Amino acid sequence: MNHRWRSRLKRWFAPWTVAPPRPLRVWLPFLSTVATVVVVVPTAVVLSPHIGQLVTCGGGWYTSTPTWHAENQCVGLSSGPYDFGVREFAPVMALIQQQNDSAATNCPTGTPVTVGVLLSLTDPSVGGRGLDELEGMAAAQRRADDSGCLHPVKLLIGQLGDDQHGPGPRAVAQAMAARADVVAVAGVGLSYQSTTDVVGTLAAAKIPTVGDVVTAEGFDQDGSRLDQPIYDGCDAKETYRYGVGKDYFYRIAFRVAVQVDSLTKVAANTPDFVMVPTGTTDPYTCTALPLLHRALHTEAPDVKFDATEPSTVVQTAERVCAETKDVTVAYLARGRDLSRFLFSVDQAYGNGQCAAPSITVIGTSDAVRLSTPEPDPVLEDLRSKALSSASFTGGRVRLLSSMVADTHRPADDTAFLDYQNAFTAARLDHSRLGQGWAVDGYDAVTTIATAVHTLPQHEPVTRGQVNTVISGYNAPGQAIPGAGGPIYFDNAGNRADPAPAVVRVCPVERREDRESHTVRTVPVQPGQPYPAC
Repeated sequence: MNHRWRSRLKRWFAPWTVAPPRPLRVWLPFLSTVATVVVVVPTAVVLSPHIGQLVTCGGGWYTSTPTWHAENQCVGLSSGPYDFGVREFAPVMALIQQQNDSAATNCPTGTPVTVGVLLSLTDPSVGGRGLDELEGMAAAQRRADDSGCLHPVKLLIGQLGDDQHGPGPRAVAQAMAARADVVAVAGVGLSYQSTTDVVGTLAAAKIPTVGDVVTAEGFDQDGSRLDQPIYDGCDAKETYRYGVGKDYFYRIAFRVAVQVDSLTKVAANTPDFVMVPTGTTDPYTCTALPLLHRALHTEAPDVKFDATEPSTVVQTAERVCAETKDVTVAYLARGRDLSRFLFSVDQAYGNGQCAAPSITVIGTSDAVRLSTPEPDPVLEDLRSKALSSASFTGGRVRLLSSMVADTHRPADDTAFLDYQNAFTAARLDHSRLGQGWAVDGYDAVTTIATAVHTLPQHEPVTRGQVNTVISGYNAPGQAIPGAGGPIYFDNAGNRADPAPAVVRVCPVERREDRESHTVRTVPVQPGQPYPAC
């Protein structure tokens, strides 16, 4: 074979020939790239949830407190100004940060303490009360750090998110409990099963907790044993019937049992209907129903609606309107659906389809939710229409509600004046002063701050010390002067001072009032006719 053919064959077979090994230095850049990809890809997979949390719940970028995403909401901890992505909370969270930064101004030599706050700021059942609670708590911090304070009090806010679903509440409580500087917690959310997990987590860490708006039976240290509750209509799997937070849980809000007792003293007639939602998983309603039937000695039919189906509320209004006499309806449900019911009744009157000469609605404390603007535009529109409707303004439809706090204090009540002055000093919205949610938020933090300021100024404050002091507020002579009246607790951690007032919720006739918190309530006196607005 001549040279020409050898060259041609070499070119033909070149693609299938094996090249000699290259020096290692030739492969190093390629191997480095591969190694980087191999390391980065698994790391990105592992860290992607955390990266997503930082992107969607940006507090983690610029604060030392953890925030993350749960059930389409931002949850976690913030000492301000991070507002969990809800702009309505931005001003008060910025205020809390300012107050945290200046906490030691009036007590520079005292050992600092951190009071945790756990609230469901965005749960659908909360409505606008979350902002009321938080502003009340910020006002309490302002007063706690005023002249003469012994320990600088800082607030650490925990957003629980959806109180009914998902792992958010327990995880946020665990993050709060892990903070060694937290000596007590105010808040804990609403009367839901998840709250038992929150309180249990804190009690396991021996953190004293003062609930501000928890009212349902079972949510105290012994399962509300003295009230003799009946849990037959509640989900058997839920554990609040056995009590929560043994030795460490106290609550400021007046519980449902004493609210029902107050309603029985002012109701002119026994209910013709009891309006309740279907289901067994809401402690607020399933524990209140047997209490009301027993207290009012009534076998009135339960008119049920599906809280997930707005049309069923309209059907309930039609059932009530079919009566041809004055009607009394006991409303035992979340306040979220009350505006729709009242608006539906007004529409029936307007269409000539409501035969009842008058309808009086009596409800437990969630009914007063109508006095607070709703963050949901649909619910706010219904609230505004219900409060300004012809039947409501004309008195044909009346709403009476028990209260979570006494907001009608005497003009010379020093504690209520302190509360007002703290709101003014903190430059908070004065239209929230009369809201029971704000009063109870203030009183929950004030209870803790009062206990803290009894302890030696130059020594570290411990959780056990704070709990011992709070447990000692157990008689009228040892009561804390709260904005909503004296505060002391029974052996189960329930508020033990006089029972709550019942008020008539008044109409709102002016547009500027509908857009603010200026919804008047007038106390109802036992044995007296219902007051005019």
